[in-house]
Amino acid sequence: MQNRWLILFLLFATRLGMGFQFQSVGSVSADLGHELGFSNTEIGALIGMFMLPGVILAFPSGWLGRWASDRFIVTIGLLSLSIGGVSLLISKDFLPMGVGRFICGVGFVLTTVYYTKMTVDWFQDRELATALSLLIISWPGGIALSQIIHPHVALNFGWQWAIGTASIFCFAAAIAISSLYQPPPKILLEKDDQPQGQRFTSYEWFKTSMAAFSWSFYNAGYLVFLSFSVNALIESGTANYQAAVMVSIASFLVMISIPLGGVVSDKLNIPRFAVILSSSVATLCLLILPFEHFALIACILFGTIGMSSGGIIIALTGKAFAPEKRAYGMGIYQTFYFVFTATAPLVGGWLYDLANSANAAMMFGAFLFTLSGVFYFIFFKISPMDRA
Repeated sequence: MQNRWLILFLLFATRLGMGFQFQSVGSVSADLGHELGFSNTEIGALIGMFMLPGVILAFPSGWLGRWASDRFIVTIGLLSLSIGGVSLLISKDFLPMGVGRFICGVGFVLTTVYYTKMTVDWFQDRELATALSLLIISWPGGIALSQIIHPHVALNFGWQWAIGTASIFCFAAAIAISSLYQPPPKILLEKDDQPQGQRFTSYEWFKTSMAAFSWSFYNAGYLVFLSFSVNALIESGTANYQAAVMVSIASFLVMISIPLGGVVSDKLNIPRFAVILSSSVATLCLLILPFEHFALIACILFGTIGMSSGGIIIALTGKAFAPEKRAYGMGIYQTFYFVFTATAPLVGGWLYDLANSANAAMMFGAFLFTLSGVFYFIFFKISPMDRA
């Protein structure tokens, strides 16, 4: 397989497993609470455990490519996602289930880093922005599939079978990558002989932190929405399956809005307006979601506008640090990302338990989206050369 668009299709299809496995716990959270007696704090911890390995492994994982091929590393990552899911479905205690989610998280770190690298290898200098935009939306795509499929499977066959489908998907994806993926011809690869710097000035640290905070809070807010929005809708009187479908509609719309948001922002040169609009809409949508009459429109607006700035926000990495410091800078950037995304569902679950209402978690998510917009503007406030 040497056609780069077929390669991208393979990467996109198999990468769906990341979101499919991640959201499996959130999609059956009600079953875990009823059958196993887990509190919302414990469910939030299980969700956040998926992100926890990234706090430790985000930076060093980038160096594994020196000793193993991209195909091998991604295959191991997908197998870890599968094995971790199996650990969940054969246990009924919090601790071993947490270990299973941690194993999934290790696979998530490896696949996150190397799916991106493989795409860059195939599309460098040729439709790279388009290719990366399409690759990125496989994450919300997998989440949306989970929101539609897993509640239905759990209702008819039990929550174990729901999580089992995610493990089967990831195992099949590992086989597909191992057998079908081919690296690009050597003539397409340009060896980067520029030495990688490993020292930041205080100014570079601050810029990288602001860029990372904006991206991290954007994703943390989305994870809180995914984790507790269904419960918020159920509390407002929406039927269980209908609530899951409404949230999945938002996730499917995210797959369209992220690439379109980037295109519109680039064409009209309105990145800051786009970010303030999307963060404001996301904040408002999470605040009105618990009101039954506004629930559907809130989900639609959240998916179409509230999440549309993802590509714009992550583009700050191109301004935060110099190319010769990219490996070091991305390690710092990804570490911040995993710290905040690992803890946000836990805090959301704790607030849920404290207030005995999912509305508290939604208010927390709204606050995170507001912070994302604030840190985006702080970045440009401290970067006068990047304001144009």
